[in-house]
Amino acid sequence: MCGLDVIGFRLEIGAGLSRRTGETDMIDPDPIDEAALRDMQSGDYILHSRDGRLQQLPVEKTRLPRDPSGHVQRLNFVSSPDGTLYAAQHSLWHRSTDAGISWIHMERNPLEGGWRVEFAPDGAMVNVTQQDGGVPTVWSSSDEGGSWEQIGQIDTDVPGARIDLGFSITRLPGGSLLVPVLVVADEVIEGNRYVSGSRVCRLYRSDDGGRSWSLTGTIGQWCHEVNVAVLPDGRLLAVIRLQRPRLSGDPDDLGERTGAGDSGWPYKHVFISHSTDEGRTWESPRQLCEEYGQCYGAAGVLADNTVAVVHDHRYPRALGSGRARVSHDGGDYWQDETYYLVHGHAAGYAATLSPDGERFLTLAGSCYGDVDAGWDVATGHTDFVIIDWRPR
Repeated sequence: MCGLDVIGFRLEIGAGLSRRTGETDMIDPDPIDEAALRDMQSGDYILHSRDGRLQQLPVEKTRLPRDPSGHVQRLNFVSSPDGTLYAAQHSLWHRSTDAGISWIHMERNPLEGGWRVEFAPDGAMVNVTQQDGGVPTVWSSSDEGGSWEQIGQIDTDVPGARIDLGFSITRLPGGSLLVPVLVVADEVIEGNRYVSGSRVCRLYRSDDGGRSWSLTGTIGQWCHEVNVAVLPDGRLLAVIRLQRPRLSGDPDDLGERTGAGDSGWPYKHVFISHSTDEGRTWESPRQLCEEYGQCYGAAGVLADNTVAVVHDHRYPRALGSGRARVSHDGGDYWQDETYYLVHGHAAGYAATLSPDGERFLTLAGSCYGDVDAGWDVATGHTDFVIIDWRPR
């Protein structure tokens, strides 16, 4: 392994699946091909790879109606305090009151900036949205997203900064809400090298249902699109899209070692981090996914501390898919196996929750075609599915 201290914390290259002691377990080489993934996408099973063997695992799939404004990277999946489930595409929402067995479809008028929905202690829906790098605004609904009223905003107090949101809003057991916010400031880039500036993910907290927010902690530099999950043991698990440009201290072969080639962004991978104090402090991020372009992920959690991080797989496009890594101890050690859940040519995002602490429901979309032609190729051409599955 090789450590680099050039980004504010130490990255262990090749330590993707390590215990805290630094042991390394490498995932098997990818055994999959496009034909197997396409068959899986249309079938009622997912694929599981372990010890060089690829097996079909029967699952329940609920195929949702196509949203005319839906996109593989637009979605939200949340459970209310009473257990009602809401799966959002964009203009279509889906509600289940029986732990995901059946779903009612509802039309909704999307807020500009998309859906990041959670629930306040009084049962109201709270959505955090943002446009064009501006101040995130906070909205409340008492009619299942039929109408919205602005109740607050998240001020970063960094003049001139660009603000980026991922897709995460987290409800703590006591009802407080957490939102990761990426603050980008004072950047200077020369050629494909990052000269100065900062991209720091801060964590903001609300104790009054989203009306006021305060800075509670910092997750780290280069931490984009962070999703935070609450573990049964009380810790928080952040799943991070760690993406950073080349820095002046980088070795010339860094892109080759990380799989990025001559890209100006040698890191575009899923990392994870834990917090033991509700997000006030965080451990140095550890690399979970080793293939370049496996970069966006989010965790689902079972009652026994089993965690599934469902992440995208971008390259090559023919193998584009949503895949899962599984841990049985809250994310300290990760199994040497892969679950293949969805397939498509676009890099789709996914959201996972457990309605009963015993099984996962994963919401994910699929789009085929020339997705390199632009964002709009997937808009209105994405098919979403909810997969009911359990790790082996």
